[in-house]
Amino acid sequence: MSKVPLMVSVIIPCYNEEETIGGCIESLLAQSYKPLEIIVIDDASTDKTPEIVGRYQVKFLRFDENKGPAFARNFGFKHAKGDIIVFCEADAFYPPKYIEKLVTPLLKGTDASIACPRRVLNKKGLIPEYIEKRFYAACELTKIGKRPIMGAWAFRREVLEDVGLFDENLRVGEDRDLVERLKRKGYKIEVVFDNEWHHKEPKTLKEFAKFHFWRSVVGKKFRERWGLEPKGFKKLIFIGRNIAAIMLPIYPVLVIFHNIIWLLIFFGVFLAESMFPIIYDRELRLTFKLALKDRDYKLALAMPFICWVEIRTRALGIFYAMLKK
Repeated sequence: MSKVPLMVSVIIPCYNEEETIGGCIESLLAQSYKPLEIIVIDDASTDKTPEIVGRYQVKFLRFDENKGPAFARNFGFKHAKGDIIVFCEADAFYPPKYIEKLVTPLLKGTDASIACPRRVLNKKGLIPEYIEKRFYAACELTKIGKRPIMGAWAFRREVLEDVGLFDENLRVGEDRDLVERLKRKGYKIEVVFDNEWHHKEPKTLKEFAKFHFWRSVVGKKFRERWGLEPKGFKKLIFIGRNIAAIMLPIYPVLVIFHNIIWLLIFFGVFLAESMFPIIYDRELRLTFKLALKDRDYKLALAMPFICWVEIRTRALGIFYAMLKK
């Protein structure tokens, strides 16, 4: 007599995702793994997200006010019937065997799992190309043990209950916070390296910069909790770096009206936050190598500037969060 498969509950929090939520649900309805329960939690969307979700045979829960992804995921968990809980993104599409591959380690005794690599939806342009190569580089480093596992999307129900679910005080980093608590309790997380999925990412440099800036602003509580917020002498250095970087456009003017030494300062500050990270950061270095390997020379040449924008907007977000106190 064959063993009855465990029920899997898929929880999808969403907020203003009319562009992708339909495709996301359809990709999950087409999954090879059964039985599958799909729960969509609308976090007070103001677009057509609720109308689109209503077209599908899924469990639909809706808030009157925005409460954040951690609250939405926890609320979905409380209404889930599954023995295995999978959290999915409303702005992502999942291949037919995604759930099957993701839960296989859990059926064999693993406590949680994560799929890798992550692909980019509508990959067109330098920014999406950079993001996808960066994801691939992170996956490769994780595979050889040179990067820690920083996320998980599938969990055994009792494991989530034991660690206390997502922290609803966090608007950013709540998933990483949960995984760090899992690690501290000794739970095993497995990476499924042949299970790719496709996620919507920033398309333009402006969207890219805005994304990193506001994640840094909202992520202050997460940084404080895990000792990542600059303090003491590190805070003084961080503030000094920010002031030097903010003044970058002024240095060429000082060259004209004052001294050529400012030109050296200009290039020194720019290189410190563009080329140097590519050299000493494993993930960025591998991303650069992948661009060269694929003969994507346009991306390789653009990477110093893209990295400068990424590092600068993250730092400015942290700086802005400091000033908001």
